[in-house]
This record gives sequence, C-alpha cells and structure tokens, in this order.
Amino acid sequence: MSLSEQIFKLAKTPLGDFIVGVAFGTPLVNLLPVKKIKISDKVIAFWHPKPFWQKHIVLVPRKPIKSLTSISEDDLKYIAEIYKVIQEIVIELKWDKSGYSVLINGGNRQEINQIHFHLFSGDEI
Repeated sequence: MSLSEQIFKLAKTPLGDFIVGVAFGTPLVNLLPVKKIKISDKVIAFWHPKPFWQKHIVLVPRKPIKSLTSISEDDLKYIAEIYKVIQEIVIELKWDKSGYSVLINGGNRQEINQIHFHLFSGDEI
C-alpha cells in the first residue's frame, strides 16, 4: 500500500479527522504525498490517489468543514473558491469540451469527515 493510500485509510478514523483538519488548513498541506494541481489559501486540488474515474481530481477546502450540512456563513468563501478552481481546471484541461462531473458525498457516503469535491471526466474504472 502506498504512502498516500495509507494516509487516506488513516483519514477515515477519528484521529484522521483531526489530522485531515490540521493538514489541509496549514502549510503542512505542501507535504501531502499527492500530485497537486492547484493550491490557494482556501483550496487544494490534487489527482485522486485511488481514482474511480479515468481522470479524477479531489478538491478540499483548507478549513475544517465536516459536511455540506455544517457549512456556516463564514465557510461560503471556501466553497465559492472551490467552484472557481473547478472552473479553472475544467478550462485548462479542456474538459468543458469532453464532459465532466462534480460530486459531493455526504452522510454515510462521506468516507472522510471533511467536505471534499470530486471533479472527474472519462469512464469509471
């Protein structure tokens, strides 16, 4: 199992909740062993280490936000930034011509207790 796979497995535990919140919200985000696409003060986008689609990107706010149902007024600037970064990536990768989807899991479908967005294109693998 690769280091990134081990980290994502750990992220599914209570200790992982804490680590994910700290890792994404601090300069430690630069140490994450993932292939980063974009990093801003509010968002990190990277290629999914265990993709479900041919082209699969994950976008995570750099603030601990548990889920869609827990978003506060102050969190909206992070969510808006995610959509801005999605737009930039779709245009840069020319997915606007080939098709793409954006997915957010919640409840028991959310494996990590940090809101994150899946941007993907191509066939399921």
